[in-house]
Amino acid sequence: MTNGTNATVNPPQLDRVRRVYSWFARFYDAFRAVWGRWTRPIEEDLDQLFRERIGAESRILELAPGTGINIERLFRWTRGFGSYLGIDSSEEMLVRARARAQADDRIELRIGDATDLQAVGGTFDFVVSSWLLSHLDTPDATVRDALRKLAPGGTAVFVFFTPPRSRLLLAVVTAIGNPFSYRVVDREPIRTLPNLERMSVSAAGMATLAVFRAPPDQAPAK
Repeated sequence: MTNGTNATVNPPQLDRVRRVYSWFARFYDAFRAVWGRWTRPIEEDLDQLFRERIGAESRILELAPGTGINIERLFRWTRGFGSYLGIDSSEEMLVRARARAQADDRIELRIGDATDLQAVGGTFDFVVSSWLLSHLDTPDATVRDALRKLAPGGTAVFVFFTPPRSRLLLAVVTAIGNPFSYRVVDREPIRTLPNLERMSVSAAGMATLAVFRAPPDQAPAK
């Protein structure tokens, strides 16, 4: 992982995450269905954000869309959108995301490093990332880079694993997380980033949602 303006995943780590999710893709939706019961408040919050902050001309960027659960949310809760770009390292996950995309020509699903935003041109009205940060050495750097891609008035939403309130639960989560190459994320470095609108926690502290909103007069990203 490198710090600064480009917080890309180091190649060995990216390869490990890709291998894990190439195998796990077939089970991921079933896992999310169960996990979603724990994180229902965050899932409902995401539904509301999609419904209220995405309009007919909105340009959407998703970092690590996985099997396309947020694409499904996009179709369910919005009346339309301008364009959607999703970047993920796992072809097996994107096979499932493409099925959810229903051949919609506004949607582009791209294989690549979702943290390498220097390779992504333009700005976006809505940026979303669900659970990617827990795979990164410096998740706050990726959030900072993503915020630079926001258009004036745009919204960025990040959902990530955080330390549970129980030490026993933390030990269990850590043990389970190691084979899947994820870890809990410290909220505080992310809390200090500019234009944080709110942060909410669910699932006994294990899941956090952070919402950022760019000022309407924000200068274009460089």
